[in-house]
Amino acid sequence: MAISLLHSLTLKQALHAILAAFVIGFGVTAFEFGWTASRERTVTLHRIGEVAMLMDGTATTAAWTLDHALGEQVLDGVLAVRVAGWAEIRLDDGTLLNRRARPPGEQSALQRMVHTLLFRDEPAVERALLPQNERNGRQAFAHLRIGVDTAEVTEGFLDYAARTLVVGLLRNLLIGLAMALVFHRLLTRPLVRIGRAVARIDPEQPHAQPLPVPRGHADDELGYVVARFNETLGLLEREHGELRRMATRCALTGLANRALLIDRLGHALDLAGRSGGRVAVLYLDLDRFKRINDSLGHSVGDALLCRVAERLGESVRRCDTVGRLGGDEFMIVLERVADSGEAATVAGRLLDALAGLTLVAEHRVHITASVGIALHPDDGADEQGLMRMADAAMQAAKAEGGGRFVFYTRDMTERAMARLRLEASLREATIQRGFELAYQPKIEAATGELTGFEALIRWRHEGATIPPMEFIPVAEDTGLIIDIGAWVLDEACRTAARWALDHGAVAVAVNVSARQLADPAFAALVEDTLRRHGTSPELLEIEITETVIMKDVRHHLPTLNRLRALGVRIAIDDFGTGYSSLAYLRQLPVDVLKIDRSFVNDLPHAPDIASTVIGLAQRLGLSTVAEGVETVEQQRWLAEAGCDHLQGYLISRPLSADAAEAMVMANFALADDMAMTA
Repeated sequence: MAISLLHSLTLKQALHAILAAFVIGFGVTAFEFGWTASRERTVTLHRIGEVAMLMDGTATTAAWTLDHALGEQVLDGVLAVRVAGWAEIRLDDGTLLNRRARPPGEQSALQRMVHTLLFRDEPAVERALLPQNERNGRQAFAHLRIGVDTAEVTEGFLDYAARTLVVGLLRNLLIGLAMALVFHRLLTRPLVRIGRAVARIDPEQPHAQPLPVPRGHADDELGYVVARFNETLGLLEREHGELRRMATRCALTGLANRALLIDRLGHALDLAGRSGGRVAVLYLDLDRFKRINDSLGHSVGDALLCRVAERLGESVRRCDTVGRLGGDEFMIVLERVADSGEAATVAGRLLDALAGLTLVAEHRVHITASVGIALHPDDGADEQGLMRMADAAMQAAKAEGGGRFVFYTRDMTERAMARLRLEASLREATIQRGFELAYQPKIEAATGELTGFEALIRWRHEGATIPPMEFIPVAEDTGLIIDIGAWVLDEACRTAARWALDHGAVAVAVNVSARQLADPAFAALVEDTLRRHGTSPELLEIEITETVIMKDVRHHLPTLNRLRALGVRIAIDDFGTGYSSLAYLRQLPVDVLKIDRSFVNDLPHAPDIASTVIGLAQRLGLSTVAEGVETVEQQRWLAEAGCDHLQGYLISRPLSADAAEAMVMANFALADDMAMTA
């Protein structure tokens, strides 16, 4: 950027240097004028004194003899001296013998001002005249007085001052220009060179062109400034590099992040488009990584992710790119792939590398992964499309149990789109409370008497009933299960309270998900719902699957104890399919064990597990409910084995609220008839 002359530092410093020189010069000149004025007054009076001393003898004779002519001669001789303005001889008795004076001249204002500066009074020299025979005495008989010609002295001083002022002006100007030249040489010119060097710095590589130290300034302030600036450039270069790394790299693993992955994938697609080659995108997700995080802690989880990143990087070529998309999701871009077989080989190598990872932070782990593979140009032509397709293939691999790789097919995208549509519809249904409850009855095994219902959620969407096994997992993944579960709890409590008021007390069981149980506010929600509907706590039963309740027993115990303190019954659903610890089972505030339908289906031919569960419940003082009872043989065996309650299609399919209420009413009407008959 060019700087105009009017704004340049050279002009500014020249003007300031000249101004400073003039100010200092005028100060010095003023001092010189004052000193010269004082000296001029002293010198003039001294010269007048010398004249008076020279005229002493002649003036004495003229005064002693009263010789006026001689006196005139004496005074004429005095006035011959230029600095003498007037002179007189006066006797001691006051008689004026002779007096001579120069005619006064016209003075300008400047002369009057200088006159005032030099002579604040009318200076004069007086010499006593003594008789010849009394030279050693003290008695004078006359005096010779000589006055200074102030006009003459003032004019001479003005001439001197004018010459001095002109010389001073020239001197001050030369000093100012010399100072400006020195400043330009030592400061301005090096600064201009430094500025030009700064302008040439590349913002992308600031340290590539350090500033040169101006010649002769290596050990002064300018050299210090340049050295510090170069150090700052080095620091900026390091910070710039760190920011570039942070913008394109995962902070934990050091792998490429999403932005860099998309950029590398786009570059690979461009090369493949020009050369006619193939590109493979591998979308990798660790199986059951959340379990490791929850059980061993996030620090071990982070260490595992770093080890996984190392294994993945070691399993591909230098031209390939490994990146982390977030969480436990990774993506690998394989350039110049010959065919799908080569992509499958790399995917198998990745899975084998992860399978060999068994020790992380002194903890033994077992890692598997699900890999989805999409190929260019077969499956897609752009970055986002290939990533979506590889993601869909990965989800298919995970749905098949994980620990494998799956190539993309078109129906995967259709399933993924269907899931997105299902999620959107589920959100809308959650907001509008577009669900209903069905009630499956439970009966006492020995008598067949109705003992309660299990509330089961139903969702009708676009004229069709969506099975719970399809939308409940989506609700779990999206967190909608919290709102849906709250609605189910509210509806079940309201219905139980109304039945109790209109017909009789019948308990209603509600299924609770892992997210609900982990919510610290769940127990308070149950208490508030019971109070709001006036529902007796004994009419509510909370069903929790064995896997959920045993996953983190210590975390769930406070919530379960609070529910039990309210009077709510707690049942373990699907008992026998999880990994219960009998020690924990004794500590849990549980009332009911529900035997999973998979064990009921084997009855009466394989009764071992069912009988074991019933015997365990009896020893622990718990009641049992058998799920999925569909045959009379199953019912008979369970009743004889001591199972308390039965539930299944043999007893009844899930009923609408109205049909369930009719069943409640009929049950209590029959009980009343039997009581009256008895």
